[in-house]
Amino acid sequence: PTPFSKQPFEFTIGFRKTFYIFPIAYFLTYISISVGNFNLGVFSILLIALTCFSYYGKLENEYFIWNFKQSSKEFLLNKTKTCLTYFTLLTLPSIISLSISFYNEIAILIVILILCYAYLLTIILAKYSAFPNNMHLPQGILILMSFTFPPILFVVIYIFYSKSIKKLNTILK
Repeated sequence: PTPFSKQPFEFTIGFRKTFYIFPIAYFLTYISISVGNFNLGVFSILLIALTCFSYYGKLENEYFIWNFKQSSKEFLLNKTKTCLTYFTLLTLPSIISLSISFYNEIAILIVILILCYAYLLTIILAKYSAFPNNMHLPQGILILMSFTFPPILFVVIYIFYSKSIKKLNTILK
């Protein structure tokens, strides 16, 4: 059993394998508040984000994608909405706790949350830009470049989006 519905393939399977990480992350948030260390609280949010990134490493069968009966854009939009919704639900306890305890640092929390959303979107698009294969070295290099220089993220998202639309059109049409 998971706290997610049956639709989100990645979160259902991923959560079952990594459920123990979330109490650890929430405990790190508690410790960060107890000792007044905001950076430890940020690390707990990033730990949840990295865990959610790992959910998109496993490919689903082509049949499950074909079964959606949507356009490529609708499919990617649904995957993105599902991912961002569940990521928000998983980070909400940490975000709320840190916002209350470190109210002067709310702007930093918002920036970190937006960056996590952008990188989750990038991972989703990278997964489907290589579909039906796993991500290869070029996708990994682009993602690594966007981690080292975040402004390039807009270009990387556009590249992955256009490639994933092309790959998914062959399956969904």
